[in-house]
Order: sequence, then C-alpha cells, then structure tokens
Amino acid sequence: MAKQNLQSKLIDKSVASVISAIEIYNKPDFAYREEVFSILLVNSWELLLKAKVLKENKNKISSIQVPSKTKTKKGNPVKRFYPKENRSGNPMTLEVFKLMELLKLPKVVKDNLEAIIEIRDNSIHFYNQDRYLSKKIQEICTASLKSYLEFISSWFNYDMNKYNFYLMPISFFHPYEIESFSINKQTIQEKNLLKFFKTKERRNPYTEDLPHNFSLRLVTKFEKGTASATPVRVGKRGASVVISEESLFKTKYTISYQALLASLNARYSDFKQNKDFNKLYSEFKERAEFCRFNYLDPIKRIGVKKPFFCSEIYKEFDKQYTKK
Repeated sequence: MAKQNLQSKLIDKSVASVISAIEIYNKPDFAYREEVFSILLVNSWELLLKAKVLKENKNKISSIQVPSKTKTKKGNPVKRFYPKENRSGNPMTLEVFKLMELLKLPKVVKDNLEAIIEIRDNSIHFYNQDRYLSKKIQEICTASLKSYLEFISSWFNYDMNKYNFYLMPISFFHPYEIESFSINKQTIQEKNLLKFFKTKERRNPYTEDLPHNFSLRLVTKFEKGTASATPVRVGKRGASVVISEESLFKTKYTISYQALLASLNARYSDFKQNKDFNKLYSEFKERAEFCRFNYLDPIKRIGVKKPFFCSEIYKEFDKQYTKK
C-alpha cells in the first residue's frame, strides 16, 4: 500500500477535528460548547490551510515551516533553509494568520476566522452563559463551516456528504426572548466580544448569493399546516417528502441571472462577461442540477420563463476563473 503523503494526512486530521467539533457542539448538555468548538474549528482550518500550501508546493514540508533566518549577518538571503525550533526542539510550523496571507483568502473569510480565533483565545478567560452571545457565535461558526466545506471541496475534491455537517439550533427561544435574557447581564468580556463581532459584521454584511459570509442568519420557527408547508405523503413503504416546484424556487434555485453576474464579479479577479462566459452559461443553463426555469404559469409550464440557479453552479465556475 502506498504511503500516505503529509498533505493527505493533514486533510484527514482536519476533517476528524471539524467532525469532533460538531459532535461536541451538538451534545444536548455540554456547558463549554462554544469554547471547545472554537478551539477544534480553528485547528481544523489551520490543518486545511497547511494542506493547501503543501499542495501548491509539491508537498515540500519546508513550505509550512517557519524559517530560522531569512538573511545572513551581511544582509544577503540565506541559501539553505533551516526551520526555527520550538522549546522541545521540533520545527515550528506557520500559524493560521500567515497561512491565510499566503493563500490570499477572501477578506470575509479572514474576518470570520479572526472572529473564531478571538473566541478561542478568550475561552481561557471567560465562561459563556449568555444566550444572545451563544446565538451570535453559532451564526459566525455556521458561516465558517460553510466556507470550510466550499474550500475542502474545491481545493481537494473531498466529499463531505457522508457527514451530518450542521449545527443544531441553540434553543427554541424567540429572538426577543434571547435578547431579553442578556440585558445588563453580560460580563465585560462578553460585551467586548460582541462589540468585536458587530464591527466585523458591519464590514461584511450578509449577502445570500455569495459563497462566503462573515455570519449566517439562523431562524427557527414552528408553523401550523399551511399551503406553503412541505407536504408529507404516507404510504405502505413509509413516509416520503413531496417537494413542490414552487418550494424549489424558495429553497434551492434562488439565484437570478442578475444576482449570478453580481456574484461572479465579486468572486473572481478575471471574470468577464464575454463569449467564453456566454458559452459556459448556455451549457450550465441546460443542466437541471444547476438551473431550473420558473414559468409565469408553473403548473402548465407556459408563458414567460426565467432561469434560476442553485449555489452548486459556483463550483463549475471555480474551475474556469480565479478567485479573489
């Protein structure tokens, strides 16, 4: 059996770490969930970024190590690489901020990771008991998980479909109830963290069509049976979910042509609406996994029709253009 290279080992460890983070977060009674989750999630990202740097440098281990010297005493560049050693004498590897810089991650992803690192670094100084802060941390971490999925898929073609990759809702309180619990009860550390988060949220407002966000909006609600609810059909073989055409345009195929163009311009540094794009667009528009047409009369499927796309189409465009 072929020996597993370092890049593959780091990817496997990264996935193991992120799955452990989710499992701990989703435990029904785990008092230190946000703090432990943030520690494991940062570790997952750091391992993933190191694997990507290794991939770009043909698995050369020195590419992720900290150099002991970059110049000689005379100011000339050092010809031979020597890694800097830690207290135990082992080579030191690059920290997450340097890795983000090397890989030129989108600014919104950098801000998101910086926020999670701040949660991790503050975890030894405070114990979070504030429901509003818990909700805000979950929104930031859910956005980070979404970006993690996007990168591990596009960088390494890693299939995460076998895992339940989501965070369970923190409670069944309504937003106003969560906020009411927090009034005048937050510690100084919790208030400082929230202020830090809000500053970054103002710089990175939520945009549904973009592949990466600083935080995601999480809403949990219960409704009585209505025409808009997803119907369930019960038969001899059990229950099956019936998804209507209308619900698909509310949940999956939500990106209009104009929104798609705006997203592509924001996502890629070399995107141009030219003949090459038109050729790709015509091809993707005919593929049901990327596009569906919403008709003026959706039942009879007649009248004016407009194309709507799902987020999976970005993976195809990623193969053609360069991300910012």
